[in-house]
Amino acid sequence: MARQTAGGNAAFHNFHNDYAHIEDPNERRRLALAEIDKAPFGWYHVRAVVVAGIGFFTDTYDIFAINLVTAMLGVVYWQSATSKPGIIPTDSDTAIKVATSGGTVLGQVGFGILADVVGRKRMYGLELIIIIFATLAQSLSAASPAMSVVGLIIFWRVLMGVGIGGDYPLSSIITSEFATTKWRGAMMGAVFAMQGIGQLAAALIALIVTSGFKESLLTASGPSSCDGVCQLAVDKMWRVVIGFGAVPGCIALYYRLTIPETPRYTFDVARDVEKAGEDTKAYIQGKAEGRPDEVRRVTVIADTEGRLEIPKASFADFVRHYRQWKFGKVLLGTAGSWFFLDVAFYGLGLNNSIILGAIGYSKGDSMYEIFRRNAVGNLILVCAGAIPGYWVTVFTVDTLGRKTIQFMGFTMLTILFVIIGFAYNTLLDHNGALLALYVLAQFFFNFGPNATTFIVPGECFPTRYRSSSHGISAASGKVGAIIAQVVFGPLRQRGAPPGSNESPWLNHVMEIFALFMLCGLFTTFLIPETKRKTLEELAGEVPGTANYDPGSRSAAYKMGSEPDNNSGEKASPRLNKSTGALCSFSVDIDAVAGWLGSYGGEDSTSDISRGIFAGTVGVRRLLKLFDKYKIKTTWFIPGHSLDTFREECEMIRDAGHEIGLHGYSHENPTRMNLEQQHAIMYKTYRQLTEFCGKPPRGVVAPWWESSKEGAELMMKYGVEYDHSFSHHDCLPYYLRIGDSWTPIDYDKHPSHWMKPLEPGSETGLVEIPSSWSQDDLPPMLFIKKAPNSHGWVNPRDVEELWRDRFDYFYREYDDFCYSVTIHPDVSGQPQVILMLERLIEYIGSKDGVEWVKMEDICDDFKRKKQPVKGALLPAEHGAILKNPDIELQKA
Repeated sequence: MARQTAGGNAAFHNFHNDYAHIEDPNERRRLALAEIDKAPFGWYHVRAVVVAGIGFFTDTYDIFAINLVTAMLGVVYWQSATSKPGIIPTDSDTAIKVATSGGTVLGQVGFGILADVVGRKRMYGLELIIIIFATLAQSLSAASPAMSVVGLIIFWRVLMGVGIGGDYPLSSIITSEFATTKWRGAMMGAVFAMQGIGQLAAALIALIVTSGFKESLLTASGPSSCDGVCQLAVDKMWRVVIGFGAVPGCIALYYRLTIPETPRYTFDVARDVEKAGEDTKAYIQGKAEGRPDEVRRVTVIADTEGRLEIPKASFADFVRHYRQWKFGKVLLGTAGSWFFLDVAFYGLGLNNSIILGAIGYSKGDSMYEIFRRNAVGNLILVCAGAIPGYWVTVFTVDTLGRKTIQFMGFTMLTILFVIIGFAYNTLLDHNGALLALYVLAQFFFNFGPNATTFIVPGECFPTRYRSSSHGISAASGKVGAIIAQVVFGPLRQRGAPPGSNESPWLNHVMEIFALFMLCGLFTTFLIPETKRKTLEELAGEVPGTANYDPGSRSAAYKMGSEPDNNSGEKASPRLNKSTGALCSFSVDIDAVAGWLGSYGGEDSTSDISRGIFAGTVGVRRLLKLFDKYKIKTTWFIPGHSLDTFREECEMIRDAGHEIGLHGYSHENPTRMNLEQQHAIMYKTYRQLTEFCGKPPRGVVAPWWESSKEGAELMMKYGVEYDHSFSHHDCLPYYLRIGDSWTPIDYDKHPSHWMKPLEPGSETGLVEIPSSWSQDDLPPMLFIKKAPNSHGWVNPRDVEELWRDRFDYFYREYDDFCYSVTIHPDVSGQPQVILMLERLIEYIGSKDGVEWVKMEDICDDFKRKKQPVKGALLPAEHGAILKNPDIELQKA
């Protein structure tokens, strides 16, 4: 059994240990990640969002609080200025604000790369420590003869910016890698929506401290006269406003420092399969740090090094990956969209003073009124447009989709900036119209690209480069923010008299921003829609999908081939859509159940003994065979076999093979009524779900006999594919139900039966064709009560038959499936084992052949073909257990 790992708290569950008993690292990875992807939304998801969101709240509070603080700094440190006393010079104001963005760029790139190199866990919390330390340092800064306060604040804000920058990729990718696929967008959006709450809090704290020092502030009519007690009060105020930014960070720090490493990082980058164990379980339950067996850990790392399919992260692999246009364009799209967005997003702030004036919140007859109105005005602007936009995104991003929202946002913003720019002078005479356009712009920034540019980069890149790529994208945005503040800030005053605050070129700046929004619209075409897709599919790691990257599997192989890379790693299977043949073994453990339900040996202790051989010796021999060739198969296990041969079934599960339904005692469905069929399905479905930790996806009808009600019953349980029919012999298809035909009745006139078969209606249930010609049991199992039973057929004759069938399919079809049905009763015999070895090696020697599980064949077919309109579709897994009267939906 694999070693379990340390780390975890109430916010971050450690999913990996749930599968620590599985030896195959690729199967353990698949199961652990599937558990995360399919987990129902719960309180542990909410806690994870809160932990990540508090950090983002802190980031935004610190960024936007400075807009309120610089006016206070002017009162405290420029009271004796010869020009505009009590007002901070424009250059100093800009330098302080830009300093944060400069540090943020460094933090986004630096922390982004480090999180991919040393891990998310090691870096998460470090950025918050930097923010807390730099925030407190700012609040305690003061000028001296050797150092100006501007220099001190710039230094600390650059350092704080590094921490804030680090929070962008870390909070995004950690939330993404722990989120359920269905609601991943909402979780990431909720984290980002804390930006609006941070802006709100900054204005609220400013309002609170202003009210607290009301009496002192009322002693001055304006900045130039705010001295004495007024100046002392303002000096205390800005320190409180800045210093409060450290409080929420301290609350979140414990949770950040104690999170487990994300299972995706542990698998794909650290490649430490053992350590990844507790990383999953701690996410929900929370665990203290363990003491792993280091000897076993080192041994397992060495053992799995050549078996993990995901390639190692390296600069060469990074270049190889992004040199492919289908991946490089995504990075260009995320970085470009964020850049174009932030130029206008931060540039729109250039209008704040005008908008505040439009709603009567820019001036006052005392310092108290000036600060109060400034704070209240900012509260109004944030609540009117920004916060609603954030939360509309949260509630719609997983239904409308990220790309749709980004397209819509950039389109609306282009229109709004065109209107603001070209009608600017007219709008100045209609304050209500300008305010409305401003609020709409804030709304569509946040119900638009401001949210999606944060979400998409946390989803669409491979795990080994996800943090770096998000950091690069985010840094591009902050470069745009710097340009907005440094270039467009002065540009808006082009043509203004010296010393004036007028902005004669502001209308042209808005027009330029419209062009930036249009450019963002075009870069949106480069990003993928990430809604309801797994991170592995988006990263090009899922075979058969549009952006599949064969290079994402470092050890691709065919059976019988030599290692195919310079590292000497042993190859492992790829499910490449372009290959010709998907081959699979269907292993039916009929064992004792077969003799009870179908073979007629229920009264024979001798036949029952043969069933015991199948469930013990036969199963173990087949597992050894499959392990020898490193292939995964699908085992259809009757409930009786699961209950009787528990240890062997656990070995099947732990080796990473798929397990499907096969009745309880191998009963013939056509001889049972619907109530009996449902009772067996109910029991065995629950059995396998509890045993495997996930619902079964496929079924084989015992003796390949399916009742008329069987297909619909399977779909009500959420079964996705069947392997019992033979409408075709090498191509999957969607099963029809309701076919009708007329049996011959010699007591009636021939006109009674001379009628064609009436086809029924197609369903969404995938049929992977079965064939008695590719079944080991009829020719090689002796059954006393079966008149056509053989039992002593030479396996080489069967091998020739199976090879001929494969050769025909291989010659005539570009793509096909080839499934062989075997039973431990038969294929557990020495002569058949040797035959299967020869067959595996022969088929594996062909180009474009892969040995896969049947669920892989099902997935490959569904990706290529959709059910017809109106087809009955399988329900959600296990839906009938909750609602016995469930009605199937139609396509």
